[in-house]
Amino acid sequence: MPDVRQQIATSDGAVKRRSGVCANVLATSLFLFAGCGPMIEAAPFPVRPDSVRPADLLGPYDGIVLDADTDRPIAGATVAAAWAFERGIGFQAPAGAHEFVTETGADGRYVIPKLDDLPGGASMRVRRFTLIVYHRGHVAWRSDRLFPGREARRDFSQRGSRVRLERWQSTLRHAEHVVFVGGGPRVRTVAAWELQAAALELEGQQVPAAGAGAGEPSAPAVATTAVPLDIAKLLSDDEIRGVTGYVGKFEDGKLADLPTTEFYDSRHFKAAGKAESYDVGLRVWRLGGAAAEVQFRKLMSTLPEAKTTDEVGDASFRARSGGIAALVYLVRERGVVVSMTCGGSQCTEPGQLVKLAKLVESRLPELPPETSRVEPAAKPEETP
Repeated sequence: MPDVRQQIATSDGAVKRRSGVCANVLATSLFLFAGCGPMIEAAPFPVRPDSVRPADLLGPYDGIVLDADTDRPIAGATVAAAWAFERGIGFQAPAGAHEFVTETGADGRYVIPKLDDLPGGASMRVRRFTLIVYHRGHVAWRSDRLFPGREARRDFSQRGSRVRLERWQSTLRHAEHVVFVGGGPRVRTVAAWELQAAALELEGQQVPAAGAGAGEPSAPAVATTAVPLDIAKLLSDDEIRGVTGYVGKFEDGKLADLPTTEFYDSRHFKAAGKAESYDVGLRVWRLGGAAAEVQFRKLMSTLPEAKTTDEVGDASFRARSGGIAALVYLVRERGVVVSMTCGGSQCTEPGQLVKLAKLVESRLPELPPETSRVEPAAKPEETP
């Protein structure tokens, strides 16, 4: 009689060996894919101005920033480098970016180190590199396109690039320029002063030469002085305590994201000796009707967990980041956008944030006048 047990054992063992081989192949494949770094796209620009060899998209990068009229170096220009990532095979989707920001030295030169902090993943790729150079009084410079026509730029190189900045002309539009610049938070901060000029353009008003940052002299008839926005009277420590019931002290100061200008100001009510969840923040943009609408929509599209509400102002939404809640609203008549933030340990109920926001809205008429101070120019001395 045949030994059935031996056949079963042999057959069973054979099956196990085949499964083990498949598992090993699969594990090896996954290991190889997981161990690979991201794919690097071919750079669309050369390594040097006098070379046809493609650049290394990862860098490093260096160059010099010059005034296009005088060919002299420009010191203190903001230079922002950004690598954009994508993920997916077949269907690609954005997967974040890495930004490095520096300023030109006294000789106008900049150096961007090689990107070493590479993302992981089998289908990850470094998609493109963009360099933005910004200096007030000049037209912004991008490595990928020109302003104002947005034609593709062809004179950028990885090493030894000569960035020539054109002087700002009164015929150019700040509204188009702000959109062209783009960039991350640091670039938006140094270019934030242009928002007021862009708002005036969108409302059909004339932009003063002094506000254009064009480096041109003001009209001889008048001298203008911009009045910084001051929101100190919109909210006080005692009013916050009255709404939230907090009994501690606040250290009043400014939020660090944007500098105070004639169209933006902030207040940071930092709870002394407490965590950030006890802090209150207030930001106010006074941009005029059209630009305020743009700023409101921009905040709604960028702040996390934004949800439309109808709690204060003409339009409002709530957002949240960790334990910090935000209520942002638009007051169209005044061209103002207000952002109130409050930590969960300070505003323990949703209604408390609304009360603070409405209190600020009631004080908006106390803001300083929107127009700049206009002072008569000194009369020339009469010759005897």
